[in-house]
Amino acid sequence: MLRRALPWLAVAGFFVGLALVGRLERQDGPQAPLNVLVLTVESFRADALAAAPGLLRLAMQNGIRYDAHRAVSAWTGSNVLTLLTGLSPLQHNIHSRGQLIDERQELSLEVLADQGWRVAGLQAFMRIPLFNQLGLGREGVVGEIGQQPHDWLRARAATGEAFVLWYHYLHSHLPYRPSSDFDVDWRALLPPGREADARFAALRERGRLETGTVVFEADELPAIRALYEAGIAEFDAWFAGLWAVLEETNLARNTVVVVTADHGEELLERGEVGHASTTLAGHLHEEVVRLPLILFLPPGVSGPPPGSVIDRPSDHRDIMPTLLLLLGQPVPAILGGADLLRLPRTRAWNGVTSGAGYSEPEPDHPAAMIYARREGRWKLQLSEPGEGAALYDLDADPGERANVAAAYPDVVTSMLDGLAAERAQALPLAEETAATGAGPRPRWLRPAASGVFGYDRIGGRFSLEWQGLAEADYVLAYRYRDGDGWLEGEIPVSGTVHDFGAIDRRYWQTWVVPNGPYRVRVGYAGETPRWSEWLELIAVE
Repeated sequence: MLRRALPWLAVAGFFVGLALVGRLERQDGPQAPLNVLVLTVESFRADALAAAPGLLRLAMQNGIRYDAHRAVSAWTGSNVLTLLTGLSPLQHNIHSRGQLIDERQELSLEVLADQGWRVAGLQAFMRIPLFNQLGLGREGVVGEIGQQPHDWLRARAATGEAFVLWYHYLHSHLPYRPSSDFDVDWRALLPPGREADARFAALRERGRLETGTVVFEADELPAIRALYEAGIAEFDAWFAGLWAVLEETNLARNTVVVVTADHGEELLERGEVGHASTTLAGHLHEEVVRLPLILFLPPGVSGPPPGSVIDRPSDHRDIMPTLLLLLGQPVPAILGGADLLRLPRTRAWNGVTSGAGYSEPEPDHPAAMIYARREGRWKLQLSEPGEGAALYDLDADPGERANVAAAYPDVVTSMLDGLAAERAQALPLAEETAATGAGPRPRWLRPAASGVFGYDRIGGRFSLEWQGLAEADYVLAYRYRDGDGWLEGEIPVSGTVHDFGAIDRRYWQTWVVPNGPYRVRVGYAGETPRWSEWLELIAVE
């Protein structure tokens, strides 16, 4: 929206930019704006890159690989917000579901949309509130949700419109259940005489393995890792198809491609499998923050030569400033990231996560917050509440087993001071929605009553509709099963329809069916909503 672009222009003196870099000289003469494809892969650890040999080979031929890249949190939402805004999680202050960036904050994707790029995301889950205010899909977002990026990219190639697309590949998340073409004989990797039991059934069927509910033995790691890496291998094949689309449509000639992850994954390093939103015991150890990052630049865009491997430290804060520079746009001074094409040799890294991420029982009041900072060989973690800071020497102890804080109090003090300076930059969250006034309590139109819903019945698309004031603001309250517990929250909605978009069958079977029943009701926004009746919806295959 233009209202968000104007403040950027007013403080242009504080911005830096390389205005000519965002134009690519085509062979036929006219200049074409660069496109951007940002691909995040769910739970993709840095050391799992070898399980994606096609991506690795392509990186060695055409890409720039960053071998010291880190996430900034331990769950998807906070990391993606940093990646798509350039704000650190200590700035955007989003640490669980339902929280929103203040709408007065100038956002990079909004500005790119104002400058003419078609900005979009395609995931059904981006309809949850924390992704609502990022500038994704201003035009036609409902119609595009659920599309595969292959088809979306072909459509953009046909129209020639410049675009910025974010896509999140989800199927490498728990449960580790790759499709039949990629499944592995993981049972053969169990210790002799050990049988697969309910624990491995949980690994194959559940999206969350809460701490203490499933206990694996250390010698079962090869079987667990084989299942995890089978999901990465399936992604590798999927990516090969996506890259083929870029080449066959000639989009590879003027599209910057970023491949990274939201966060890593714990594979028994601390006895658990998963990450903050799945174990409910988040931390910022290396297995959940070290990630792959590969940058593919089109021909004619200057940068390190293809096949380069960069070992200077980078993190998710750096991706949006780099993209803005490549697109010839100014980088606002509030963004603390660096240009990935000109990284400094040394710099500090800060991270923060809530203990349970999206699955916080009380999202506005996380039970625990974990902060981390790295400076050279030293890495500090601080939990609040907790028993003080832990300090690790990553050169001597890359697995972060030995807390040496007592031996190096001056290092701890210095790193805590650096962390405090970053925490002081936290931005305000969005204010509560004001009450909207008169109107009868809403009445459900679609579905009109509680019931059982199969995938074929909904036709691969799901939406809710109610009778009420057409221009009013509403709150959609929900409650559903999440593993062994329940999650509940609210989604702000304008108007009387909330469309979740197209949903593919695999997503329905993996994420929707196991978590029912779902209870939903809708009411006018305000301190005392006038609620509809509760609907109880049961999803079946």
